[in-house]
Amino acid sequence: MTVASIYEDLVIFGLLLLAGFAVREIIKPIRKLYLPASLIGGAIGLILGPQICGIIPQPESFSSFSGTLINLMLTGIVFGVVINKDKVTSYLDYSVANQSVYGMQMTLGPVVGLLLATIWTSLPESWGIMGLYAFHGGHGTAATAGALFEELGVADNQTAGAVLATIGLIVAMTIGMAVVNFGIRKGWAKYVKEPQSQPAWALGGPLPKEKRTSIGTTVTNSIGINHLALQLSWLFLSYFVGKWLIKGLTMLWPAASNIPSMLYGILGAMIVWPLLKKLKLDCYVDKQTISQLCSLCMEIIVLTVVATLNLKFLAANIVPILIYSVILVAMTLFLSFYLPYRFAEDEWFEKGCMIFGHTTGTGATGFALLRAVDPESKSSVGDAHGVYSALSCWQNALPAVVPIWMMSGIALTVGVGGAMLVACLIVGFGYFARRKAKRKKEDRQKVEIG
Repeated sequence: MTVASIYEDLVIFGLLLLAGFAVREIIKPIRKLYLPASLIGGAIGLILGPQICGIIPQPESFSSFSGTLINLMLTGIVFGVVINKDKVTSYLDYSVANQSVYGMQMTLGPVVGLLLATIWTSLPESWGIMGLYAFHGGHGTAATAGALFEELGVADNQTAGAVLATIGLIVAMTIGMAVVNFGIRKGWAKYVKEPQSQPAWALGGPLPKEKRTSIGTTVTNSIGINHLALQLSWLFLSYFVGKWLIKGLTMLWPAASNIPSMLYGILGAMIVWPLLKKLKLDCYVDKQTISQLCSLCMEIIVLTVVATLNLKFLAANIVPILIYSVILVAMTLFLSFYLPYRFAEDEWFEKGCMIFGHTTGTGATGFALLRAVDPESKSSVGDAHGVYSALSCWQNALPAVVPIWMMSGIALTVGVGGAMLVACLIVGFGYFARRKAKRKKEDRQKVEIG
């Protein structure tokens, strides 16, 4: 590959992305499933590519983009994270419930995957963990784990992750909206009596002028350096620091040479960002711009992964993938609503909608379900999810770590996930459920006295 050939491949990427965007804008039912243009564009590339129609060639670089750009994306996700300590304790019931679902998927997924692999022997090694990253992270996170598996010599987990992530998005909106309608009829929703539809601009089309926001804030004069180039350079610096840290560690501990490259940026960001804050140079960092750079990487990753799906693998393993999905979705649905019902003193149904949408699709699908039951944003669930996202930022590093654990069996992964689940349930039932029961008892006594 040359720079010129990569440029030509990016032209094809742009054309497919625009085609996906056009299809999403024209065929309105697709919007309601919250399928992104990158996913649709990738599907168009897959259909027109050599595996089906043979109309367009598969660009050589498409199979390499995910493994490379994920390094940059993971660096940006960790770089610049700030946790607001004041809000943490206010929303812990939501965080405990959400983290319980994460622990369940991390525990149950590998076990179900291993059992199904004894029947369908064509399933790739360690594929059972892909459900966690497909459901609890979406296409980008699944691509991260899949790329590491490829680096470790396991093919086709990339395809399994992309398929599971697509199933998750569809499930989040179809089953999610069915639960929304059922819950409102039962009187569980606090703020509405009937499901609220999304405004047209939330699903597609141009944003109204009053809803448009900037994608970042300049932090220095462009005469000296371009703002975008500066933010990108911070990410490259973090990757460089992490890379040389691992090289130095390898001299002392040769086994460190097995650490995958996608961890370089994460480790580097954990050094560079605190150092910038200590030196009071964090004023030159704009987290919003860095997040946009990560989003751009994710668009490229999702489209190229979907466009290069292994259809032979999918055809041979669609049945176990569907069985796996049904089991994980059923448990996710149960815990997403039962745990907030037991733990949360208020807005349990709204919290359940957010958790289910987030743990089967993406944060966007979670907010879509939340909006259906809280159209005027009166609940505290949005803030609670923001706190959870800050507290669980360490999860962003796990797709670059857990596949390594899985290569030696499921025991460590299942053990960590199980411990996470049990710890959250102990805190939830031992503290939040008891607190809720106590408050209910006090309220009844007040009514009786009154």
